[in-house]
Formats: sequence, C-alpha cells, structure tokens
Amino acid sequence: MPSSMTGFGQADAHGYHVEIKSVNHRYKDIRVKMPRDLAAFEMSVRDMVSEAVHRGKVDVTVSRTPSMEAHEKMAVNWDLAKAYYDDLCIMARDFGGEVSFRDILLVPGVLSEGPAQRDDQQPLVREAVHEALVSFSRARENEGRNLARDIVDRAAALTRMTGAMKDLARHMTSVYKDRLHASLSALLAGKTSVIDEVRLEQEVALLADKSDITEELVRLESHLRMLEETINGRGAPIGRQADFILQEINREINTIGSKSQVSALSRLVIDAKTELEKIREQVQNIE
Repeated sequence: MPSSMTGFGQADAHGYHVEIKSVNHRYKDIRVKMPRDLAAFEMSVRDMVSEAVHRGKVDVTVSRTPSMEAHEKMAVNWDLAKAYYDDLCIMARDFGGEVSFRDILLVPGVLSEGPAQRDDQQPLVREAVHEALVSFSRARENEGRNLARDIVDRAAALTRMTGAMKDLARHMTSVYKDRLHASLSALLAGKTSVIDEVRLEQEVALLADKSDITEELVRLESHLRMLEETINGRGAPIGRQADFILQEINREINTIGSKSQVSALSRLVIDAKTELEKIREQVQNIE
C-alpha cells in the first residue's frame, strides 16, 4: 500500500521534543533544525529520516522540552569539580575542617550558564527522533490508504467508461454506413443517379478503419489494470511509476478522442479526461 508524501509526526522522549512534517515534492529534500549545541548530531538525524523517506520535502525540528531546558540552564564542569574536591579533601585532612558542596560550586568555572554539551546525548536524541518517525510514518501510511482507495475507485470508473467505448465501437461501422447513406441520399434527392452500394461499402470501410479504436481500447484496459496492481502492490515507492502509467492512459484517451466521429464517444472521452485528472491529482500526493 502506498504512503502519502504529506504527513506529520511528533514525540517527546528523554527531554527532547521532535516534530516531523512533510509536503509534496518531486525529489527528496530534508531540512533539520535543532539547538546549536546539538549541531554535531544533525547528520545522524538526517540519515535516520532519509532511510524512512523516499520523496517529499521534510522538515525536522528537534528542541528541548521545558523540563530539559530548566535542568540544563546551568552546566556543571564535572572534571573541574572533582579535581577541586580532591584537593579540598586533602587540605581539610591536613589543616582540619570540612568540605561542602557550596565550596566547590563557588570555584570559578565549575558552574556556568548554558546547556552542557555531552556526547551521551546523541542516543537520546536519536531515540526521540525514532519515536517521532514512527508517528510520522503511521500518519503517511493512513493517508496513503485513503489515497489508494480513491484512486482505485476512480480507475474502476475509467474501466467502466472504457467498456462503454467498446460497446460504441462495435456498432460504429453501421453508424457510419447509415450516416453516409443519409448524406448521399440527401445529395442525390431529385436526381436520376442512384447510390453505388459497392462504393458505399468501400467508403464506410475506409472511414471505419481511420476511426478504429480497438487497439487503443485494448492498451487502455491494460494500463488501467497495471495502475490498479501498482496502487495495491507492496514494496518500493510507486508514485513515479503510477505517474508514468497515467501518462500512457492519457495518450490513449487523447488518441480515441481524435478518432471520434460520434458525439456519444466524444462525451465519454471528456468524462474520462475529467476522471483521469482527478486521479493525477491524487497520485501527486503519493510517495
């Protein structure tokens, strides 16, 4: 079942809030926005999203939750704090006295404003992104199912129109003969000349050959079956393949329209083009 290129997902995990949203795009375009001190993780996040998305413009936003921001308003230099603590303990042992946390916190450089940049945050960021991707992918799949149902229904309508075209094509020769006979009768009215039935049959055969749409109808039915199989299939993204099939369907419908000599067939061609355009709009949303 296809996925839509449009989707939204979000997650809160380990003090991080991640939002992922996408819209239609011909190619894959991924943009990541995250706090400056986490910029080193951007490529890792981009790679995760790229594995889950094949087409579409995707915006990924990583931010700290309010609780994380409050926790990280002050950063502790743990190495410096431990070094001072060890030295203070030695001094306290040699000269007497006690060591308190206040003594360590007052040492310049131990406590500073701003978030601590620690490499151990990368797995936490990745897990938050992963949870957002699960939500994002689920939304795209749900939308993809809705698109697929609509496309299959409209393809079925096109198939019914194709059947109606076939019915018209079966009677086209007799229609051409009656029309040509009526025209000649009107032209020869009041004259001694008579209609040459042999010549009439030849002209009808020639007109029928020029207007024959049998091959186009066969190919059209084949393309419609292929479209339905593609939409209902599983595996790789099918948006571009479906778009190519629609181009072939459009070509056959246009050819049928150019060969049409009767208004009933022309109306069917117009209806088919209208339905095809609606399918094309939906396919543009499929990955």
